[in-house]
Amino acid sequence: MPLRITLPPPGTPEPYPLIVALHSLHYDGMDPKANWDLDGLAHAAGLAVVYPDGIGKAWNAGTCCDVASAGNVDDVGWLRSLIAHISANYPIDRARVSLVGLSNGGMLAYRYACEHGDELAGIAVVSASRQITQCHPSAPLTAVAIHGGADQHVPYQGTPWSPVLNTAITPVEESLAPFRAEDGCPLPNAPGDTVLTDGYGVPLTSNSSPASAVPDGAVTPSAGTTTSTGAASGLVVLRREAQCTSTAQVVEYLMPTMGHGWPPRTGQAAFATAGVIWNLLAPARSARPAPRI
Repeated sequence: MPLRITLPPPGTPEPYPLIVALHSLHYDGMDPKANWDLDGLAHAAGLAVVYPDGIGKAWNAGTCCDVASAGNVDDVGWLRSLIAHISANYPIDRARVSLVGLSNGGMLAYRYACEHGDELAGIAVVSASRQITQCHPSAPLTAVAIHGGADQHVPYQGTPWSPVLNTAITPVEESLAPFRAEDGCPLPNAPGDTVLTDGYGVPLTSNSSPASAVPDGAVTPSAGTTTSTGAASGLVVLRREAQCTSTAQVVEYLMPTMGHGWPPRTGQAAFATAGVIWNLLAPARSARPAPRI
């Protein structure tokens, strides 16, 4: 299998963070590399991104998906070895390794975090669900979930049976529950826990402009390729988060009209997904970085 990796620009302070980008079912690592703008993020924010391929263009996330699940492929073990290999050959900060996955790739990110959560700084899942019953993250980690309210493949509310994926689909809230418990986060049901944001993920308020709400050190529209120029146009995004007792965060972005897939980077429904994800993952650190295996 080809090993696709994008490194930050020369002169980037070492060691630097690593994102493992996990493709969706029936795709390979070229899809996130070409379409998710993580390469732009690597150059703007100073991190490395690796784009692995699943066997048969699928990942074994538990009850899903396809040949990987049917063959009980050890994708978690393989990813651990991949991260160890990259860390042995590049100056990677083992305390700042995160997984970003779409659909089946996001399902695998959930599984890895459930089984080896203390080795990760965080995960970001897009249009995905947790497809294993037992989940014990073992240490707090940041979890970001981005989902479309019109997603019929992996519905936000879950489903007893998906004829497309041949499995039940776990609701997003249930998928995130073990991470909320480990991080010390209540459900985001209190006043102020749910806010509207623009296409850059910046909360909209009646007395402040979007730019004034951008946190220090965040990837902003001025960072160039990590965001899209049309990202704030006509998009409604609900951001849900409750304060955790740990330093980790569990954050949801729900786009009521979006279907299944990575949010578009341009146009009326554009969302700066890569930059939004990184603004949350950047400060995260793992409790116990993975050993070299």
